Parts: sequence; C-alpha cells; structure tokens
Amino acid sequence: MSTLRSLRLLGAVEAGTVSGTQLEAYLSNAGRRSELSVLLSSRGQSRRLAASSLTMEAITTSPTAINIIFEAATKETSSACQAVVVSPVAMYSVSNSIPSLEVLSANPVAWGLYAGSAYYETNIKTTLANLAGVDPVIYPTIKTIIEDPLSMAHIANKPAAMSAVVASSTTVAIMAADSVAMAMVAASPTAMTILSGKTSIFGAIANSAIAMSEIIAHAGAVTVLSNSAGSLVIVSNTSTAWTAFLQGPYFSANLPAIVANLVGISPAAYPSLASIIADPIALTKVAASKNAVTALAASASALTALSTSPNLGIMLGSSIAMSVLGPNSAAMSSFLSNSGAWAGLFSSSVAKGYMVASTDLVNAIAANAPLIVYLKTKAVTTSATGIPDGNATALQPFAGVPEKLLTLSAKEAGIAATFSPYNFGGSPMAGTQAGATLQLTAASSLVHIAGYTSMTWNLQGIGVTAATLPIITYVDMT
Repeated sequence: MSTLRSLRLLGAVEAGTVSGTQLEAYLSNAGRRSELSVLLSSRGQSRRLAASSLTMEAITTSPTAINIIFEAATKETSSACQAVVVSPVAMYSVSNSIPSLEVLSANPVAWGLYAGSAYYETNIKTTLANLAGVDPVIYPTIKTIIEDPLSMAHIANKPAAMSAVVASSTTVAIMAADSVAMAMVAASPTAMTILSGKTSIFGAIANSAIAMSEIIAHAGAVTVLSNSAGSLVIVSNTSTAWTAFLQGPYFSANLPAIVANLVGISPAAYPSLASIIADPIALTKVAASKNAVTALAASASALTALSTSPNLGIMLGSSIAMSVLGPNSAAMSSFLSNSGAWAGLFSSSVAKGYMVASTDLVNAIAANAPLIVYLKTKAVTTSATGIPDGNATALQPFAGVPEKLLTLSAKEAGIAATFSPYNFGGSPMAGTQAGATLQLTAASSLVHIAGYTSMTWNLQGIGVTAATLPIITYVDMT
C-alpha cells in the first residue's frame, strides 16, 4: 500500500497536478517521506524521476524532496541526485539550507555530485559559511571567509567545511596564500587529513611557500602528509617544496613512511629504513625513484646500514640511485669506509665514474690505508708508450690506459737513480694530488692517488728516450 501511494504521488508530480509547494506539504508527513525514500532506493524509479523535467522542476522547489534524494543517493541510485545538481535553482537553494548541507555532508555519493556541479563555485561562499556555522551575509566574498581567523578556525575544525574548501580550487588557492589559515589547517589533524587526501588540488599547496612552511612547522601535519602517498608524491616532484620538506624539523621522524609511500610499498610492512634496505624487492623500488633515494640518503644511519648490506649492489647498479648517491660525498664516503662495500663499489662502473671525478672521494680513498691495500690487488702497472715529445710545457696523451683510471703510484722507466719532474693531467682530474709535479725516479715508486679521465702526461725536461717514460700503477675506473 505504501509503495502504491508513493508511486501515485510521483505520477501526480509527473502529470503536473502536484506542484513543488504541494509536494513539500505532502512530505511534511513522516510516512510519506519514508515512502519516497524507499521508492528512490530503486534504480529504475531514480532514473524515472530524473528523466522528467516537470518532476525535477517540482522537486527543486521542495527542500524536503531534495534532502530525501541526497540521503537516498548511492552509486547505483544517483540519477535523481545528478538531476538536482545540474539545476542552478536547486544548487542555490541547497547552499542556503543548513539541513540540506548536513544531509549532503553525511552522504559521500551525494556530496561528490554536489561538489562536482557546474554551479558549485557560484555557491561556494554560502556553502562554506553554512557548513562552518558562520553567517554568510557578513562575508562579501569567499576570500573574506578564509582570511578571517574566526571563520577559518570554524572551518579547520569542521570536516564538512574543510571538504567544501578542498572541492574548490579557487578557495584552496586563497587558503594556500594565507599563513594564518594554513597554520590552523596544519594544526588540525582532521583538516590536514582532508587537505592531503585531495590530490587534485594539492599542487596549489606544494607550490605555495607559505602553505608548505606552515605544514613543515607542525609535527602532526608532516606525519599526515608523509602518510598521504598521492600528495607526498606531488610535494616530492615540486622542487622548492621538496627541498623545504627535506630540511624540515620533523622530516627524519617520518622517513620510513616517506620512503615507503614514495615507492608504493606499505609503511606498515616496512616500519624502518633498515627493513626497506634489507628487502631486495623494496630496495629495488627505492633505487628506481630519485626522490626516494634522496629521502633515504638524508639519514646517516640509513647510509651506514646500506654500506654494510648485501643489497648495496642494487643501489650501486642503478643509474637513478647513483645520480643521487654518486655526487653525495657523505653517502659515498660512508660506503668507502666499510670494507664490505668495496667489492660492490669497484665493480660498479656507475659508482666508479662518480668516484674518479670527485676530489672529496679520491681524497677519502687516499686517506684509507686498508682500502689502498685492497685496490693494489686490483691494480695494473703500465708504461707510457713511445718517447717524450720534447715539449716541456705541453702534455701528451697517455696511450694504452682506460679512459678513466685511479692512479696509486708512479715511477720512471729506465735505470737512472736521478729524479725527473713529471706532470699528469686529465679532463676531469680529481684529488688533491692530481696534476702535481712529481719527482720520479726509476729506483722506487712514488705514491700518487689521483683520478684521471683521458689521462695525459708530461716530462718537464729535454729527455727524449724510452728511459724517461713514466710508469703508473692504476685501477681501471671505467
């Protein structure tokens, strides 16, 4: 009987014999409201209602009918709700109705349709004011609502109001430019969760120095952002925001979650950087992400753990990872200080390429006596070919050696006990000893730790015999 009565009511509305005002009066009865709600739970009836322009015209003038439609909306039965939000009259009416907005905010499907309406921005000021519990009349623009600390405090503490903000790119931009407003959002875990959960607008936050400085200054906000993968990725791809985030006071406390979320693994499954480093599958994902490697490299303890890990080769063999670690003297020095890392370092052409071109790293090698002993087991000794060119001021190519090499020592060919001055060069060359004038003799080798690319040499004298050729002991760094 109740279903039949609601069908008759809907038929009368479709026929134009029941107006919006009359429909509102009918729905003042709790039974009739319940009957209409049950009817709208049917996909067919929801579509039937939406398909009738006469029905929708009556409904848009009945706040109760609109509320029932919003309340009943599901993914399967949202046709009527979709029809409501394309009506400028209905949207205006809803934005000015606190009861309607309360119904909307309780139903994600209805709210999504409302916030996606072409008329949402037109009504954002009244929508936001009413959801925040402030009088829309006293605020001439949406900007005045955001910039008023009193109204903004209400917004930051009311999830529905924050949801209204993040649904409007214009409003987000205004908020991102206001330090007081952003400080309130950053101080509220609920507000920050809603903001960071809306990746479609988070670019405006990441590109705002004001917004990011407030987020970075709040421990809770950094934690929320670190665990919001989508928005975290946006920040990591925004250079100024990422640099500031890395330098923030709460960055290190959230590093495991940051690294995990940047590469799409579960922070719960990897609660520490050590657990990520220990898993070759996880570390392979990190090695493929420049931003994740950058984050991991910010931790000295992580670098130490990596230097002693059997998985270090994953990083050393990745051009992406080494583009971050290679130029990082702290990271590479950490690896060089651990004997367990030497085999991996000196079997990786990528790692060797960075070492041979870095004065800091060549100097670190020179200062590490056990490492020099190890490198001597890999070294090759060879002499320059031909004869000196007789030009005491110009360097000539050192033929027959690799393009990149690390010299360990040098001496002169022949049997003379006297010293001759030599220079070695390269482009580039690295290490404090590189390019120095060396007094070489045939009697003994002189320690010379330096990195050379496209190595050259010169005899600062007039000797032009095979006896005045330099001999070097080196490690191939190609």
